[in-house]
Amino acid sequence: MEILTTLDVNFINNTVYINSMDLSEKETREKIIDPYLHDTGWKEEYIRREVNSVNSNFKIKQYASYKDGEDTDGSRFIDYVLLDSDKSILAIIEAKRFSLDAEKGSIQATTYQKDIQEQIGVAIPIFLTNGKKWYLKEESYPRREVSGPFSQADLHKRMRLAKERQKLANIEINPKIVDRSKNVEIVRQILNHFELGHRKALINMATGTGKTRVAMAIIEALIRARYVQNVLFIVDRIALGRQAFNAFDECLKNEPRTLLNEFKDFDMDKRMYVSTVQTLKTKNPEGGFKMQKFSPGFFDIIIFDEAHRSYYDSEKLLFKYFDAIQVGLTATPSKSEFRDTFELFDCQIGTPTVRYDYNEAVDDKVLVPYDARIIDT
Repeated sequence: MEILTTLDVNFINNTVYINSMDLSEKETREKIIDPYLHDTGWKEEYIRREVNSVNSNFKIKQYASYKDGEDTDGSRFIDYVLLDSDKSILAIIEAKRFSLDAEKGSIQATTYQKDIQEQIGVAIPIFLTNGKKWYLKEESYPRREVSGPFSQADLHKRMRLAKERQKLANIEINPKIVDRSKNVEIVRQILNHFELGHRKALINMATGTGKTRVAMAIIEALIRARYVQNVLFIVDRIALGRQAFNAFDECLKNEPRTLLNEFKDFDMDKRMYVSTVQTLKTKNPEGGFKMQKFSPGFFDIIIFDEAHRSYYDSEKLLFKYFDAIQVGLTATPSKSEFRDTFELFDCQIGTPTVRYDYNEAVDDKVLVPYDARIIDT
């Protein structure tokens, strides 16, 4: 018996057991893809299969499906159409048989996407899968691997944000959160970085120069620009979690927030979440991890505090499971984790997205120089 998961690690709830590695496309859908959708909360009334992208009227929500014996000349059929609660289209899925590369359906799915866009004026997101791997194609970003399909609520949220998104260059940085010139500059650099289509950034700032406030200013600007809604701030110690929670209270007063605790049910109606890695990776009694209470698309941005301490998530499960903009905060990457930290955030080794080192902070009179002395004990 073969155990399969989208991340090739045994922590996804909807693990699939199959007898053959060479499932047909139909079997791949029935035995793997359908269970993934159901486990992510999709109800059958919001799933359409074999939808004719030529004969359907997506604008008025009329979906023509394939019928046995139908003449398919000149027609194009979408494997899955995922619908919102009002039956409007949210996304499509192009499925391939288990033994084929999931990305082989990219050109085909893009044709369906164009058929739909001509009618509704929106480029809806595309999921590509063979049951083993899932990829997401969406406007403004390159194709990327994700851990599985998103929930209906999360696709609805992302569709709304995409329609409301503003140019980050037009967003003023909140002076009540950051007012030091260098910190304002760093926030602007990160916003520009994201506007270019990047989804990861590493901020390397000396201790005491205001990393947390910079992170809060980035989050606040992205919220106002309608880039993000749900935020996760990850720490490796409870004390740092309380510190981040208080920072949300000070800088983002009107946003519902929670400090996740492994001993209570997770709130699903908040915007700002703070958690330790250990809480998110706590095992559920029914299997899987606590983080799977959220769909892979629930969070829009994740801040990794003390990002150089990657040993606290040695398997990189959080990076793999959640599909979100990711920002790492670090003062000094340790030698043992140096290479890994930069690679995690798509940076060249030794070159973070932005850097503000100790000597520069001393020159700016943000920090004071130290006086090293040798003492006997």
